[in-house]
Amino acid sequence: MAKAVRESSRIATAMVSYAEARAAFARLLREEGLTEEEHAGIVEALNDRWRTYEKPAVNENLVRLAGDLAQRHALRGYDSIQLASAFVCHGRHQDLRFLAFDDDLNEAAKRVVSVYES
Repeated sequence: MAKAVRESSRIATAMVSYAEARAAFARLLREEGLTEEEHAGIVEALNDRWRTYEKPAVNENLVRLAGDLAQRHALRGYDSIQLASAFVCHGRHQDLRFLAFDDDLNEAAKRVVSVYES
């Protein structure tokens, strides 16, 4: 994923990604996977980069699309918001590449894009 991000001209993510990233960083800090200094550096890097990311607005349409995707593809709530956000961005940028650490979410993304491109 890091390589794909480095090679990208733009990065898009769901608004909830910030909370998810900060929660993951905090867990690593609690579990002593990061020092206080490393944690502070990662949070600072995220804050610096966050403003450059494209983030679709979380609005009624996006949340309803996420609900439909959650039902259709058996996704968790935040995962469905990630996928709905990607779908919105895909409408703006046909060269969008969806990346996630979750195999089920990646598979759902493949199915969603192929359905709407057919």
